[in-house]
Amino acid sequence: MTDAVVRKHWDATKSAAANLARMGLAAKLNVLDNNRIPKEIESESIVELFDIPDSDRPSRRTRFPLDVDEEKYICKCMHKYGDDYSAMFRDIKVNTMQYTETQLRKMGARFLLLTPEQRRVEVPDNVKDLLLDCS
Repeated sequence: MTDAVVRKHWDATKSAAANLARMGLAAKLNVLDNNRIPKEIESESIVELFDIPDSDRPSRRTRFPLDVDEEKYICKCMHKYGDDYSAMFRDIKVNTMQYTETQLRKMGARFLLLTPEQRRVEVPDNVKDLLLDCS
C-alpha cells in the first residue's frame, strides 16, 4: 500500500471489508452509512478517494448527445414519416439499421430536443413544428 494513512490503520489479520469499515469506507458501494467513521480516525485527516476536480469543458456526449450519423439517419426517417415511429420501424428501406420503434422514438426525441448549436444537420420541414422552442 502506498498511502501512509491506510497503511497505518490496516490490520493484516482482519478481512478487507473489516479494515475498510474500520477506516470509515464502504466495502459495498450500495450500502452507505455516514455514522461508521471511528472516533480515532475522525481526528486524523481522512483521504478523499474521489476528489476529482470538475472539468471546465463539457464532455463530447454532453455537447453533442447524438452522433452526426445518428442525426442524419433520424432526419432521413423523419423526412419520410414525420413522428410516426411505428411506420418508420416497419420500413426496411428507410430504417436500414433495423432500429426498433422504441429506439427510433428515443433517437427522435433526442434529436428534437437538440439546441440549434448542437444540431449539425437540417431539420426536415414536416417536423419543424415539433422542435423545442427555446425563444
